[in-house]
Amino acid sequence: MATVLRRASAFARVVATRGGNGVSSSSSSSSSSSSLALPASSRSISTEERFRETPGNIFKSSEANKIGLSYALDGVMRSGAHDMKVFGTGTLAALTSRTAYAKFTAAHYHFYDALERRLDAAASETRAGGPTPSGRVWRKFSAELRRAEALEHDLRSLLHTSPDAHPPSSATTAYANRIAEAAETERGAPEGGPPLLLAHFYCRYLADLFGGSVLGWPTKRALRLRRVPAFYEHDEAVVAARRPEYVESVYEALNDAGAGLSEAWTADVVRECETAFKLNAEVFKEDGRDSSFGAFLGGVHVLRGYAMERIWGSGAEGPRDIFGRLVKRKNNFSTRFHHGEEVARTGYIKPPPATKK
Repeated sequence: MATVLRRASAFARVVATRGGNGVSSSSSSSSSSSSLALPASSRSISTEERFRETPGNIFKSSEANKIGLSYALDGVMRSGAHDMKVFGTGTLAALTSRTAYAKFTAAHYHFYDALERRLDAAASETRAGGPTPSGRVWRKFSAELRRAEALEHDLRSLLHTSPDAHPPSSATTAYANRIAEAAETERGAPEGGPPLLLAHFYCRYLADLFGGSVLGWPTKRALRLRRVPAFYEHDEAVVAARRPEYVESVYEALNDAGAGLSEAWTADVVRECETAFKLNAEVFKEDGRDSSFGAFLGGVHVLRGYAMERIWGSGAEGPRDIFGRLVKRKNNFSTRFHHGEEVARTGYIKPPPATKK
């Protein structure tokens, strides 16, 4: 029991200090040592691939985030405006029960829905020049990144509730209202204003979502859900199988959108990003999610679920590590590594048939 408690405490510290997109508040280069590797869904990946797909290494190896608007927005992360401890503590505290997670999921639904409705409107803008800068970015990635529908699906199919059963809290309302104000500013007459929705796009789909996707399997295990929440899953072929390239394409699109901005408007977008992170933090602290003990208890639930899975098996695809990546097992007879249905079913790999002399 003491070992489980120690590991739960360590797990809570890891998530609390390494949430988000892996960009350290002190420097972007220090994040490459992050132990939180992004899951590869049903793929079994090599050590080299696993390192390549860690949040820190993705953001360190990017070329597009060293220039333009992407660099300016990543600067918000480097400044510490995104409080990693608040993100990690709030996420783990939400795993203390299904009721707590339902509130957490509903809050996410409300502000994602607010953002995506405004981005849809920006993408369908019919004024001279067509979509706003944020709308042009959203047109490229909305099919894969849209999250409100996934969150509603999780609420109904996994948690047996609905968004309407959890009205927006004060912090969630403040966040959604700010998104609406940003959209109105961007649509300002007659030629539009600074594209502030880009700041909210960055906050949700880069700084939060890509790094936060490591939490899918821990959430499933902690709450004993029948599947990984859809919120944490992305299209396998387009995103999951080529995550570094996809993130790079998002950065490039942000740079394209910011290429013609004045210094003043670029500064406006950066300030809006800082505001978005602050409002996001207030949501994560609501409903007791700022409790260190709650985060510790959530970590215990994750490790308990992981231990049960190791004992009873994790399905036909074979064993997975703490973050859901398929684990290769060594065949003691051939010294080769295998995974698949036989390992999942029997728990071991049969020795090769004896050869006749």
